[in-house]
Amino acid sequence: MSVNNIVINDNAVNDRSAHVIWFEAAAGERTIQAGVSWEVLRARFGAGVEEASLLDAYHGHRRTLHALAERKFRESHPLPVLLSSADFPSERAGR
Repeated sequence: MSVNNIVINDNAVNDRSAHVIWFEAAAGERTIQAGVSWEVLRARFGAGVEEASLLDAYHGHRRTLHALAERKFRESHPLPVLLSSADFPSERAGR
């Protein structure tokens, strides 16, 4: 993987080739690897197409994303946890 495909920004790793922002989240005593797709960041949090906008959306909703990743992991999801639109409560759609 070339250096141009990975950008690290304050514990968020933007994987340009996979269109995913990867991060670490706490799950009790354990640290888990999780990710959220650019598509989800755009659909759920209004992120734009620019990298800065995607990272801003991640950082602005970090608590929500980490909590969802922890919940999905505790529901026996294998690692790494990849969040999808289905992981979000329906009332948050479009926000």
